[in-house]
Amino acid sequence: MNILLITSAEPKISPFYTSEKRPPLGLGFVMAVLKKAGHRVFFRDNYLKPSDVLDSDFLTRNKIDFVGIYSNTICYQSTLEYFRKLQKMRIEKKWNGKIIVGGPHTSVGMDTIPDYVDHIVIGEGEETILDIINGTVQDRIIHGRKVQDMDKLPMPAWEEFINLPYDWSAPWGTFYPTYTMNTSRGCPFNCTFCSVKAIWGKTYRFMSADRVVADIQYMQNKYNAKCIYFREDHFTLNKKRTVEFCELLLKKNIQIDWMCETRVDQLDDFEYQNLMSRAGCRAFYIGVESGSQRMLDFFKKGEKIEQFIRAFDIAHKVGIKTYASFVVGAPTETREELDRTYQLIERIKPDYSGMNIYTGLPGSELYDFTKMNNLYEFEDSNHVLYLKGHNKRVDKYYNGDPFRKIPGSVSKCSLMMWNIKKNFFGVLSRIKRG
Repeated sequence: MNILLITSAEPKISPFYTSEKRPPLGLGFVMAVLKKAGHRVFFRDNYLKPSDVLDSDFLTRNKIDFVGIYSNTICYQSTLEYFRKLQKMRIEKKWNGKIIVGGPHTSVGMDTIPDYVDHIVIGEGEETILDIINGTVQDRIIHGRKVQDMDKLPMPAWEEFINLPYDWSAPWGTFYPTYTMNTSRGCPFNCTFCSVKAIWGKTYRFMSADRVVADIQYMQNKYNAKCIYFREDHFTLNKKRTVEFCELLLKKNIQIDWMCETRVDQLDDFEYQNLMSRAGCRAFYIGVESGSQRMLDFFKKGEKIEQFIRAFDIAHKVGIKTYASFVVGAPTETREELDRTYQLIERIKPDYSGMNIYTGLPGSELYDFTKMNNLYEFEDSNHVLYLKGHNKRVDKYYNGDPFRKIPGSVSKCSLMMWNIKKNFFGVLSRIKRG
């Protein structure tokens, strides 16, 4: 079979920053599975750079049997546009293939998907995609089986990514090239603002230390990797695996810098962090969220202020850089609690920090709370909720970026002028560097 896999294009206006462009590893795993089974795979990353693949004779010229679209809620309007184009081609007898959609949006917005879409994959797709392609599963709505043995997943199809203009830099260092890796899935926690568990489930599954190290060696030998960015929610959550991973790197004398996204569970252990530092860990991305314990409890974070203080203090001592992410403007937050956030930043002294304005994404407990209590002033076409006072927060925390404000609340002229200013200073910055 001939299969085209595409990502959905980024929206022009979004409450979330969409400028970071890294390989879609989820599709990378799916492509690898399809190729291993002998299918012919084509790939277009419209999120990286919009293509005209659906506006040409590409589908008929390459005899495409299936088009699979990766969709998330923020990009869903472009997904809808792709649906319409594909259905129009079918109505006009220009193409007679089938449409598959997967990605985070199917887990939280299935009711928004048109009836003519042939297959909707909710959850993981690696073990389901072959059933669809081979015709052994013909259901429209398919709950993808979770990959229980993560070591059995093939390497993502890096050959599809490596020559594309992705961001290969390290977010908190000068390591180049930096490649992302996903080695775990699932989240056992109950954070009310997060929809991850709606997508991956609550069971935490992970690749073994041996598999992760083998993949790193492959990326070093094949693609000259200098740094690995573990782009997953809780890389260090399983302490036993993390220790085995670090000891294996040291035992094999593998020289690789790496950074990861994680929580502070168990990071308040000096020996644990010191081992990671010796094994090449250079930075942690940690979602602190708030300096108020009441807000942390409201978010159901399962973490204490004291844990953050201890973990960040240790990171400074062992030489691991830290990025602390915070949520501001969440429901029920008071001015005093926001002040505590600033006080905590001063106390833990992260090397980098980010203040993220709360915006309600479907699929989370806090989203339902926000909607039930009418705490929002606008709901966009993707059912994303903007809380009261959103635009004022954009002025304060995002430098007034009009593309982050409530859709329709800013004139086209203001958007155009912002783009001109952004492009001008971007060019100026490159001139100064060069």
